Amino acid sequence: MDMSMPMPTATATGATPSSTMDGMTHTGGDGAAMPMTMDMSQMAMIFFQSATSPLFAKAWTPAGPGAYAGTCIFLVVLATLHRVLIAVRNLVFETVPHGLPKLDTDEEEAAYQRRYGRSAGVLARVRRALHDNPFRIATETARAFSEVIIGGVGYLLMLAVMTMNVGYFLSVLGGVFLGAFLAGRFGTVDH
Repeated sequence: MDMSMPMPTATATGATPSSTMDGMTHTGGDGAAMPMTMDMSQMAMIFFQSATSPLFAKAWTPAGPGAYAGTCIFLVVLATLHRVLIAVRNLVFETVPHGLPKLDTDEEEAAYQRRYGRSAGVLARVRRALHDNPFRIATETARAFSEVIIGGVGYLLMLAVMTMNVGYFLSVLGGVFLGAFLAGRFGTVDH
């Protein structure tokens, strides 16, 4: 934090201003207004170590080393859960491999191409993929909810890493390792 910030000034009436021309202000505990402007040098993205870094909200600010360790353990568990959820999704929904399915035989593919032209083979494979994977509301709803949960957990992990706290960053990496170690064999892991 830059300690050379200008001192707040009170107005002639003694009231504190709610905004300034150069940016926002923040009212301190004594009622004095302090400018909240930052330049690029104050926003340097560097890793740091602090046992009192807030996570997700100001209310979740560890009060000491024990609470900080608990927060790091939570992040390890959350990252592990993220990888396990991906593996469970792959097992439950048996994700289709990339690309279109092949037709049963080369003769079948050649027959489609002779009859409908060169692009007909692709159309036939699209029809086959749609036929083999029909749309079912219950299945697609469950798949969509699982994607929302996996995405939400992933974004929470991203926010933890974006705090630039070394402990939080290493905890997330440790959880990714542990989750891949435990559940990586059950399917490919999305990134």
